[in-house]
Amino acid sequence: MHDTSSEGAPSHAGPGTILVPARVVEGRGAVTMLRVVAALAALQTVVQGLLAGMLLGGDVDSIDPHGFNAYVFELLVFLQVVAAVLLWRRNRWLTWPLKATIALLVLAFTQTLLGLEGSLAAHVALGVGLCAMETALVLRAFALRVNPAG
Repeated sequence: MHDTSSEGAPSHAGPGTILVPARVVEGRGAVTMLRVVAALAALQTVVQGLLAGMLLGGDVDSIDPHGFNAYVFELLVFLQVVAAVLLWRRNRWLTWPLKATIALLVLAFTQTLLGLEGSLAAHVALGVGLCAMETALVLRAFALRVNPAG
């Protein structure tokens, strides 16, 4: 288990568990942008799931909102990449946000293509995966420790 809430000497949480200290990141604005946009994108995946469920349940009128929201999700993921680049420029050692957001963007485009092609099984499975990945990104983004001075 890793301690992401402190910096300094490793602390002990119990027998045999050593918590490794987290590094403090610079760039409060970039972290805030990443957190906000990732939270909105995660919420968007839930909306997409609801619209997909309506569509699969026979509500054909939900296809247009589902398609529109797909493009909104792609825009939000693109903004996540921008935030991750800004964060990486201040913290060259911090690469996971950039790698994760680029992977999400590629998968979001793939998801849209699968939906347009009518590959229902792959489209639904990837949609569930995107929801999980986006949720994980939000949790990790909110676990970042930001330097109070920067």
